[in-house]
Amino acid sequence: MGYPRSEQETVLVFEAESGMWNAYSTIPKHIRRLQKITENVEIMETDENGNPQAARCVLDEKQVRMVAKREMSEEQREAASERLKKMIVKKI
Repeated sequence: MGYPRSEQETVLVFEAESGMWNAYSTIPKHIRRLQKITENVEIMETDENGNPQAARCVLDEKQVRMVAKREMSEEQREAASERLKKMIVKKI
């Protein structure tokens, strides 16, 4: 069946000396994402249907990105919308 939601986790540990990330996950969505970005995912556990339940891998420093959430005011949202509309009109 898999891990209950309260026990699911993804852990990323960065080793500065090697410039590599060690990743471990029991969240199915994250396991699928790891499988898309690297071929060296080690499946540690599967359920009765063969679906991965726990996995780990090593990622290069450039394969992990931290992005700050961008908060836009209503005015910024409207300005961005207008810029996009102008770009679309120019292409047509």
